[in-house]
Formats: sequence, structure tokens, C-alpha cells
Amino acid sequence: MKHIFLSIIQFACLCATLVSQQLPAILSPENQEHKYHVCSRAHAFDKVKPEKTLSTTSDIDVLTYDLFMDWRLPFATVDTVMPTYRYSGKNTLTFIPTKALSTTIMNGATMNIDSVKLDGVMLPKAAIQQPENGSWSFTLTQPITLDTHLLDIWYTYIGDAKNGFYYYPKGMFVRKFQGLDSNFVEEDLAYVMSQPEDARYWMPCNDRPDDKARARITVRVPFDSTISDTDNIRVTSNGDLMSMNIGSESGTSLYRDFSFYDTTLIPTYLMVVNASRFVDFTLWAKIPNSNDSIPIYNYVWKKDFEGKKTDGSEYNAQHALSYTPSMITGYIPLFGPYPFKTYGHTATQPFWAGGMEHQRMSTINRTWLRGWSSNGLAHEVMHQWFGDLVTCETWGEIWLNEGAGTWGEALWYETWGGYPEYIAMMRTKRNDYLRINAGNLQPPIFGIPIENVFNYATTYAKASWVYHMLRTMLGDSIFYPTIRTYLKTYAYGNANTEQFKQIFKILAPNPAVPYDIYFDQWLMKRGHPQLKFTVLREHLNDKNEPYVHFVIRQTQSGKDVPEVFHFPLTIAFIGEKDTIQYNTVMNSLSHEGYIKLQSPLKKALIDPRSDILLEADTASGMYVSMDELQHTPMMAKIRGFGDDMYLSIQSAEYSHAFIHIHDLTGATLFTEQCWVNTGEFREVELPKLPTGMYIVSIRTNHGVQLLKYIQ
Repeated sequence: MKHIFLSIIQFACLCATLVSQQLPAILSPENQEHKYHVCSRAHAFDKVKPEKTLSTTSDIDVLTYDLFMDWRLPFATVDTVMPTYRYSGKNTLTFIPTKALSTTIMNGATMNIDSVKLDGVMLPKAAIQQPENGSWSFTLTQPITLDTHLLDIWYTYIGDAKNGFYYYPKGMFVRKFQGLDSNFVEEDLAYVMSQPEDARYWMPCNDRPDDKARARITVRVPFDSTISDTDNIRVTSNGDLMSMNIGSESGTSLYRDFSFYDTTLIPTYLMVVNASRFVDFTLWAKIPNSNDSIPIYNYVWKKDFEGKKTDGSEYNAQHALSYTPSMITGYIPLFGPYPFKTYGHTATQPFWAGGMEHQRMSTINRTWLRGWSSNGLAHEVMHQWFGDLVTCETWGEIWLNEGAGTWGEALWYETWGGYPEYIAMMRTKRNDYLRINAGNLQPPIFGIPIENVFNYATTYAKASWVYHMLRTMLGDSIFYPTIRTYLKTYAYGNANTEQFKQIFKILAPNPAVPYDIYFDQWLMKRGHPQLKFTVLREHLNDKNEPYVHFVIRQTQSGKDVPEVFHFPLTIAFIGEKDTIQYNTVMNSLSHEGYIKLQSPLKKALIDPRSDILLEADTASGMYVSMDELQHTPMMAKIRGFGDDMYLSIQSAEYSHAFIHIHDLTGATLFTEQCWVNTGEFREVELPKLPTGMYIVSIRTNHGVQLLKYIQ
């Protein structure tokens, strides 16, 4: 749709534009409420719809929405849950067809399309096909032209208010959490929640992430002139509050219309409306190197605003949200100016997600107001750049949004705690992924089916490592300017994985791992590298100096899992007096190397900085210490005669020798034992094995010796 195209020349001309130190008291109590809302919209919330399919190419491009909804009827219910709710609405669209159309298909569900007017002409009822399977249509006698058209749609929502549009009456029981304060709906509450494709359940629209439009949203709610403003129902939404008008019907029943508008483009899934008796307060995020600040408008229930305890035993909105300014301030140097005029939060409960990054006005679960979910708040702030400023083109590309949001949690930790806090959080994401992905059964990141779109293991945790590994491979001085150029290039539009990759190809060429390989193995395939030492042993050179010989091998397996991953690899060889970092690019099934130490080896660590998403079995392999080698009173060598291979042994002492043959995975293929008398020359015939490299270990009571040979 409204894509931004850029030639190679334009890329070359783009200028790469190149925190808060407040330490947060992040609590992690083990309780049900915290666990239930650990991360955004991940699968812990069981909110999936298997009947849906990925969006297909649309025949229309919506330019503007002008939406009106009358929510007075839902709020007229008194302290009860109704089986069916209704409200009336009107959505006026300007759109351009992508081709000549006689039948126009749009999205809509749980509603009746009452009437439709196209370019000022009312369509007959027979021309309207009512919603079915999430879509509805209207048919014309003559195809519409490839021009801008005005479409008025009057509709009536008819549903249970538990999908897309939600309504909960005051006093409704939510859930009991042991030892905590009340969990009832504090005030009548109505809101919408649309990701991925639920906007169609509360308004007729073109419900797809790649069709961004400007939107005006007006909502009518009841109004009582005899009480204060905060005791009346108030509305929050995207954009600026343009007007708040009081009116009446038949001179008796008062209502209030809240109208919001924003000039920036927005997809349907990021549009939001919330209505309840809210108390509001404002925080300010200082813009680095500036005297200006960004307002953060927060809307919560009165009880949560007045909460005082900070130990999590009660809701305390002012305390829980107090770190949000530092998140915005911390992200600006990394990703460029904050993309919008304002930011804010509206807290709701019940809410099936942890948080949702509605443009300029994130919806958060009320449980976050206990102060346990600072990383969740950071996740939604990060989305204002990755997801809202630049939106994934299709739901199969959602890793661009959610991987960045999850990675952003760790980046916020880095702004106040430095790199150690950052990498500690990234290791947490890695461990989450590895725990869920046991057996490499989770799907690839790219093109994930919409029924599994909120898969935490891949869409969130593994995808966050795609960003992290790009950062560590390229270095901050190259990575961050490239990311800023990506955001600037596709600002207020959409992007896909190929476009993301092309930015890096042009602005950060010659990476350690070619980008085509990098993105294919991490996004299009399952799994991750699994490594083990198959040989790890010490030697002495002719100067009696210790050096280490090692062989490391990739052992991962499974459907659609690469046999060989390509990645920069670091191994730390830690001696008694020194540590040597060995750096290479692993691009084969196994890698052999030698490293010189100034002192005997104590241990070796694969990927000590956690640069790569991998599992490493550093305890495996045939490790032989210098002490064992120095006390081996034996000479041994491999001799070959045609296809026959022999092990020749001569010992200076009477010895009982245990002989093992291993392949490079460390597996034992052959075992034999024999006695060797003092000074005796002994030969052992080795078995015929497939062509390859093998390791023979000869262990006695006095020490061990390793030999390598090729069959």
C-alpha cells in the first residue's frame, strides 16, 4: 500500500544519525497474578483463533477513517453481564480501489450492516451482503473507477462484548489472588482490542496491517451534569482530543462525545478506544540534549491512582508507571526522535493480554500497576518505534515488531544498569526459548501461521535474539546507525523482512556471516546451533609451553533445522594464569583449532559473552589435562598397511591399557584392553571404520595419550 520506495542512490545519501541512570527496584514475586501477565500477548493467554487465515492482497487502499460509535447502550446495563450487547455506529471511509471493482469486499463481524452510501448515493439493501466469516461486501451495477471514493457505512454491533469490543460492569468479580487487594471491576468499563485481526469485530474496515490510514474516532458515552468530571465516564483513544461536546436527546438524557484525531497514519489493529470513570495524571519524558519533554498521559481507576504501597500488595499506578519517562529517554539516542506528539497508558481489567502498543496510547493490564512489570512497559514503549512508526507488512513478518519489543526490554535494562544487565535479560529470553523449544519443535520465526502468531518462543524470545546477534556481529557503531536509517526510511509506513535485510546489505556490507545466510537460518528455519567439544586436550611444544588442541562440532538435528549454522564463534580458554579468547566464524559441521597458553588449562567456555543463540555442552569431549599427559610413561602411534590400521604401544612400566576409539562427535566406536609389559612393543589391530577422522585414547593407571588418525 503506502510503501516508501528508495533507490540505492538514495540509500547512499541517507545520513546515519547517531539515559537515564535511574535504577529501578524491579520485583519478581512468585505469584499467580504476575505469572499470568508476564509478556504482552504471548500464548500464556490462550487467545488464538484457528479459523483465521493470513491477510491476502486487498482490492482497496483506505486513506481515512471517520468513525463514530454510540456506546450509551452498553453502559446502561446495571451490575450484570448481558448475553448480548448492542451499539450503533457509522464509519466514513475515503479509499482508492486498486483495480476496477463491481464488488467491494471489506471486513466486518458480529454486526449488521444497516445501510451503505457510496459517493453520495445510497445503495439498495439487496446490494449489501451481510458479514460472514469476517467479511462483507456490496455489489454495484457499474465498476467503480481508480479514483478516490467516499463510503458511508451505518452499522449495528450485536455481540457478547468478549471479542474485539469488550464490556464489563462495575463490581464484576475478576479473579482472586492470595494476599492481595480486590480484583473486581472498579468502574463500568468498555474498550476495544484488535490485534491481530479483531478490528472487524467492532467496526467495518479494511482489517490488515499494511493498509495505514488517518483516523478520526468519536465515541458517545452517558454524561451526568450533577457530578464531577472524574465521576463521569471518560474516553481515551489515539491522537489528540479535538473536542468534547455535551448533547441531549429529547431534552432529557445527556451524553458526551469525545472526538480524537491524529495526522499520522495508523493500521486498524493499533486503533483503540477505552471508556470508564478514569482518573488521569501526566508524566514527562525529557528529550536528551533538549529543553523539551514528551507528555505521557495516564488513565487509571481512582483506587489505583490513590494506592500508596510499593511492595505489590495493592495497585499503585503512580509508582508502577514512574519509570516510563526513562524508557522513552533511553530509547531516543538509539533509535532517533520519539515518533509521536504524546504517549500514554490506559489500564484495564479484565484484559486478556499483558499490554498492547496502541499508537500513542498503550492499553495495559491493571495487574501491571502492582509494579511488577517494568519490562512489559518498556516492551510497549519500544513498539512506538518498532510496530507503530514502522509496521510489519503482514502478520507473517510480526517478528519485526515483537522481536524488537522483546529486545527493547533488555535495552532498557542497559540504559540504567549497563551491558551486564542487558545481557542478563537477553540470557533470560534465551532460556525461555530453549525451555519451550525442547526438541526443536517450535515453528520458524518467519511466516508463522496467524493461529500461532503470539508464540512466545519464536515470535518474541528467539526473534529478540535476531536483533541481538546482528548487534554483536556488526558492533554498535555500525548496527545502530543502520537501524535508525531503517526506521527513517519506512517511517509511518510498512516494512517487510526483505526490506529490513536490504538496508543492512547496503549500509553495513561484508558482515562475518552473509545476510542471506543469516536471515535464512535464523528466520526461515527452525532451531539453533548445539555445540560440543569432541576433543579438548593439552600438549607441550618443543619449548615445554602448553597449548590446547580442540575440535568443536555442531550436533543439532530435526525437521527444517540447518545441519550447519553459520555464526561468529568465541571460545574462552582459561588457564591458571591467563585467558585467551579464540575467535572464528563457524561455517562447517566441525572446527579444529590450536591455542597457546602461558599456563595449564583450567576450563574452556563456548560463547562466553552470549553473542549467539546456542546451546553448548562444554563438559563433553575427551578432555586430557597436562598433568595426565606429563605422567604418561607410554609411547604410541598409528601405523597403516594398506586398508589395515594398527595401534603400536610401548610402555616404560608394566601397564593395563584401556583403548577407545571415538568419532568427532565423541561417540565411542571401539573398546579394547590389554596388558603391556615393561619395555614390551605391543600392536593392536584397529577395526575397519567408514572413511573419516577418529581419535584413539590409551589410558593407563599412569596417564593417558590421545592420537588422531584418518581411516
